[in-house]
Amino acid sequence: MKNILIVAILVFTVNVYAQQPAKKKMRPHFTPEQIATLQTKKMTLYLQLNESQQQQILEINKKKAIVRKQKMEERKALRLKDEKPTATELFNRKSAWLDAQIAHQKEMKKILTEKQFKMWKKSRIRKNTLIKKRMRKA
Repeated sequence: MKNILIVAILVFTVNVYAQQPAKKKMRPHFTPEQIATLQTKKMTLYLQLNESQQQQILEINKKKAIVRKQKMEERKALRLKDEKPTATELFNRKSAWLDAQIAHQKEMKKILTEKQFKMWKKSRIRKNTLIKKRMRKA
C-alpha cells in the first residue's frame, strides 16, 4: 500500500511539471525601416518585382511601418492608463483603418501589373484568413 502511494505521488508530480506552459520566445524588435525592407523583399520574391516597383513599394512599406509603430505606441499608452475607448472612438479608428487600406490598395494597383495585383490580392486574403484563425484560437 505504501509503495502504491509513493508511485501515485511521483506520477502526480511528474504530470504537474509536464503540463507547465512553454515560455514565449522573445521576438526581435526591428525598426520600421527594417520591417519595410523585409516586407519588400518577400513581395519581390513572391510577385517578381522589378527595380522600379521595389523602390516604390519600399517607400509605401516604410510609411506604413512608421504609422503602425506610432499606433502601437498609442495603444500601449492607453493600455497602461487602463482607458477603454468609447464606441465612437472605436468606430473612428476602424473607419480610418479601412480608409488607409483602400488607399493602400489603390497605390498598389498603380504600381503592380494586373497579374501581380491579382497575386497580391490573393495573398492578402490568405494572410487575413490565417490571422483570423489564430485570433480565434487565442
